[in-house]
Amino acid sequence: MSTTAVHRLTLPRLLAQDAVQGPPPVPADLRGLLGDAGLTELAAELGRPASRVLVISGDGDPTCHNNETVLRRAPRLVEEGLGHLDTVLRRSSSARPLAVSAEALGQIALIARYGAAWFRAIGTPEAPGSVLCTVHTGSGLPQVVETAVGTPVRALLRGEDARAARAVLLGGVTGVWLPAHRALEARWEPQGEGARVIAVLPAGHCGVAETNRLLRLAAPRCRGRVAQMAAALDDLSAPGAFDAVVRWSTQSAVRVDDAATHAAARLLLSALATFPEEFEAHAAGRCTARTEPMTGIEPA
Repeated sequence: MSTTAVHRLTLPRLLAQDAVQGPPPVPADLRGLLGDAGLTELAAELGRPASRVLVISGDGDPTCHNNETVLRRAPRLVEEGLGHLDTVLRRSSSARPLAVSAEALGQIALIARYGAAWFRAIGTPEAPGSVLCTVHTGSGLPQVVETAVGTPVRALLRGEDARAARAVLLGGVTGVWLPAHRALEARWEPQGEGARVIAVLPAGHCGVAETNRLLRLAAPRCRGRVAQMAAALDDLSAPGAFDAVVRWSTQSAVRVDDAATHAAARLLLSALATFPEEFEAHAAGRCTARTEPMTGIEPA
């Protein structure tokens, strides 16, 4: 099967209530098995003492519904993943807890049951297996799809949503804007700790207003002047507001030692590049698009 396909055939295995039905778990060292599957960071985490397991959600972005979907639809699978972790953790009351996403717990259970080769059958050598991605289309509820890294963004969207796109946000609150024609031809490759979120900005919606909303969502986790930049976007025609926004987006990365602030600045800089006419219009005291919120991009 092509690594660029959207693997909807495997989604029931991850999300359905009966996902853990199948052959018995593979009798192997779990840390070694995860390493063979390419999940080296998780395997390394299991080599350290832990006091307990914490199931975390959000994937680094308040608009991400990936783990919410897993927890709601596949509790048995998550419980099996926890069970496998319990067999390898060296517990210590003085150690920090092990924080694992619900998606990772599901992967642990499936790898333990089907083996590393099964997991690596899709994806790339650098990013094996399938992952979950939350897709906001600008209308209706967000959708969670299972796919492989390297899938074209166009393949993750319905045809009508792709045709209606003015721009696409890759990575959610921690991501970047791209014009629709560039984004649809790009391959979906989440970077580092970036959220697995894709959001379409439909034609007629204001990129400045939507960026403002995203910055306000990001601000509570940032040490830099993100809230002030969001306030500046409220009225770019105010004296010095536009210059302050441009200066902050290009200089904050070297002035503030905070990854969340760097991500917010990168988001704002990408918005300036994607919506130049809209920023110019706002600086002149007008808006050429609708400013109501884009449906779907809200905290999970």
